[in-house]
Amino acid sequence: MSKIASPHCIVLDHAPLTLADVNLIALRQVGVELSAAGRDAVLRARAVVDRLVDEGIPAYGITTGVGSQKDFAVGREAIARYNNLMITAHATLAPGANASAEVVRGALAIQLALFAKGRSGVRLELVESLLARLQSDDLPTARLGSSVGASDIVAMSQLAVPLLSKRGVNDKGTGPRPLEGLAAKEAVSLLNSNSLMLSEAALAIGEVRLLLDAAMLAGVLSIEGFRGNVRSWGAKVDLARGQQGQSRIGQKLREALAESRLWQAGEARFLQDPLSFRCIPQIHGAAEEAYEFAHTIFETEISAACDNPLIDAETGTFISHGNMETTACCLAMDMLRQGLAKVIEASGQRIHKIQWPGFTGLPASLAVEPGAIGGVQFLNFGHIAAANVGAVRQAAYPALLNYSGQLDDGVEDVAGNAPQSVAETVRSLVPAWNVVTLEVACAVWAIHRRGLPIDTLGKGVRPLADEILTLLPIGSEGETILDLGPMVDVVKRAATLVRAPSLPS
Repeated sequence: MSKIASPHCIVLDHAPLTLADVNLIALRQVGVELSAAGRDAVLRARAVVDRLVDEGIPAYGITTGVGSQKDFAVGREAIARYNNLMITAHATLAPGANASAEVVRGALAIQLALFAKGRSGVRLELVESLLARLQSDDLPTARLGSSVGASDIVAMSQLAVPLLSKRGVNDKGTGPRPLEGLAAKEAVSLLNSNSLMLSEAALAIGEVRLLLDAAMLAGVLSIEGFRGNVRSWGAKVDLARGQQGQSRIGQKLREALAESRLWQAGEARFLQDPLSFRCIPQIHGAAEEAYEFAHTIFETEISAACDNPLIDAETGTFISHGNMETTACCLAMDMLRQGLAKVIEASGQRIHKIQWPGFTGLPASLAVEPGAIGGVQFLNFGHIAAANVGAVRQAAYPALLNYSGQLDDGVEDVAGNAPQSVAETVRSLVPAWNVVTLEVACAVWAIHRRGLPIDTLGKGVRPLADEILTLLPIGSEGETILDLGPMVDVVKRAATLVRAPSLPS
């Protein structure tokens, strides 16, 4: 984590942000300050920009236009007006969803952390104005959906509009400490950023972590309710495969199953279970590898200098570059979303199998006895699960190769498409939680139907099984409308207690 002045404050300076930092800031669990070293870095970078302007040196976005207008000079007398107009012009509003307050907080923190490293060349006055907005939580907001992954140009401009004392997307106010106007380099530094996408991704990655932990618990409960053969989850199996993700998740599965009666001889009902049960270590292990890759890529990216041009205070020069390109982020998020989708697909299969008499040896849909009345809300758990599995699978299609355009008169002929990938990941979260919760519900229902005492289950799932059992309408199906929401909340709380030290937190 970045340097912390107190348990409740993250100080921005040369130290990199972490995904955990961004989540804490986004959820207002910590405050944010700018260190003396950060202020000094801002001032030194600004001195470089001022010199470039004073000497009339052609510098992209500083003394010239941007994009396909890069070959047009911007005279010193026009610089302020040019920067002000650039922000307002790029803040075009297209109908769509607004970014949440959590995403905006994270975006401002990521942008401020970049400025504090002295790579952008904006004025300290601007940095302090942005910091005041974040600290007071008088936030602007922005519309999602207008970025192709070569900087969140439109949305970041919308976040910057209050700096000019103009009302933007947010009708509550214009934010504290507006500036009289922008100076050289500031417009391009404000808009040439992936901060909004990165903030949304940081929050999504944190939630996927919880989902994977919850899905692991659901799989353990399912094998308990199915009375599966846990020999297939043995350490020797993982060692024979050699995949690190499988080995890590295999260890967590065995820990959750500690002291389960399933380890006793004669408990397994089949010599070999269906693949959705037998292959939980392999499928979840692959998702764990995808998670670790995404975590690494995005943890690096939130501290990356994507502002073009880069200011090099040591040499007093600027460097044009392409660090705003987001292929790595899109690839990582696509992989994470597909890994999650495979976990959810297998979960959906277990939901069906655990209600299937030919596999469970129990009445259809876990009814007390065969008949027209009763059985996992008269079979509708399966329908809900199938619909939500379908939604997760639909969202899993890769976004990486979906961009095809010639923006800025052909200058921006490729783009990483990371915002679309992040958006699809966010879209998959609610249905994914629904599926995992339905699996937990069906598994606990089967455990109850078999008359298994909670204290015969694996120690890692006993509290969850006990709490879910109180929420299931066993014996009262159809008498009142069942709300799955409270069960989702219980599963989420249980997932927060699962933390593997070998995995990124």
